Amino acid sequence: MRLFLTLFFSFLVTFTHFVNALENVGVKTLEQAFATSSLVSDSDALTFGIADFELKYATGEDWGNEETLNFKKSIDILVLPYQWQLNDLEKNWSHAIDIRMFYIEVHRNSEPLQGFTNFEKERVLGGFLQYSQHYQWSENWYSGLSLGGHIMHYRNKYNYSDDFPVELIDILDGHIFNTSATVLMAEPVLKLGYQQVQSWGEWTLHNSNHYLIGQGVGGSAKNIHDVQPEGWRMTNGIEFKVSVPNLLGVSDHISFDFKRIDVGSDMSPVTGNGHYYETSVGWIIDTQNTIPFLDNIGIGFNINYGTTISGGTIVFYYNK
Repeated sequence: MRLFLTLFFSFLVTFTHFVNALENVGVKTLEQAFATSSLVSDSDALTFGIADFELKYATGEDWGNEETLNFKKSIDILVLPYQWQLNDLEKNWSHAIDIRMFYIEVHRNSEPLQGFTNFEKERVLGGFLQYSQHYQWSENWYSGLSLGGHIMHYRNKYNYSDDFPVELIDILDGHIFNTSATVLMAEPVLKLGYQQVQSWGEWTLHNSNHYLIGQGVGGSAKNIHDVQPEGWRMTNGIEFKVSVPNLLGVSDHISFDFKRIDVGSDMSPVTGNGHYYETSVGWIIDTQNTIPFLDNIGIGFNINYGTTISGGTIVFYYNK
C-alpha cells in the first residue's frame, strides 16, 4: 500500500510539473507572438512585399534558403499605415499622429510530438496609434520622441490528426493550441539622426530605439493575465536619397537604405543571434496630396539577412 501511494504521488507531482511546463510554454508562445507581430507590422523593422525570391548566389544560411523562403511565403500580411502631420509647435519643432491597421496570417505544419505533423493557422488582427514629436536641433542634427499604443487579438487553430493522443488534447488546448488572446501594449520610441544635404540629394544617419511592454486582457487562453509581452529593438542605419530629374512632372527620388536591427526579449525568435540586417532600394513618388490618404507610392526590392525570413523581396511602397 505504501509503495502504491508513493508511486501515485510521484505520478501526481510529475503530471503537475508537466502541466505547469505547458502553461509556461503557452504563455511564452503568446508573448512572443505579440512582440513579433509588432515587428512584422512595422515596415521600418521587417519588410514584406509582393513577391519573394531566394538569393541563390549568396553563401551562408543567414542569407536565406528554401526553408526561410517557404516560411516567408506562408505569411500573409496586410498593413494600412497613415500619418497626420499637425501644425508645427515652433519653427524647428513638429509633431504628428500615426495610425496603423494590420492583419497577419500564418499557415504552417507543426510537430508537437514526434511523428505527429499537423496543420496550424495563426492570425493576428491589430491596431496601432502613435503621437510623435520631431525637433531639429541644427541644420544637421535632429531627435524624435514618440509614444504608441497597440491593441492586438491573436487566435490559432490547430487540426489534430485522428491518431493524436486524446489525453493530451485537453491539456494542449487553451494553452498552446486552439486558443486566443487580446493584449494592450505600450511602445515608447527615441530617435536620433544626422542629415546632410548634397547636390545629388541627401544622406541620413538614423538611430531608433523601441521598448515594448504589454498586458493580456482577454481571450480564451487559460492564463491570459500571465501574458505580459516585453521586448526591445534598436535600429542603426544610413539612407541615401538621390533626386531624380523631374521628367514626369512629379517629385520623386531613389532611396538606398542599409540598416542593422538589434532585438531582445520576446522579439528574439525572429533571429538566432540577436540582430539582423536589411538593405532596400526603391523608387518613391510623392503624390503631393493629389490622392486622399496616399502620401507617396513606389516600388523596389529588399534583402533581409539573419532572420527566419531571410532572402529577397519585391516591395510595393505606400505611405513610406
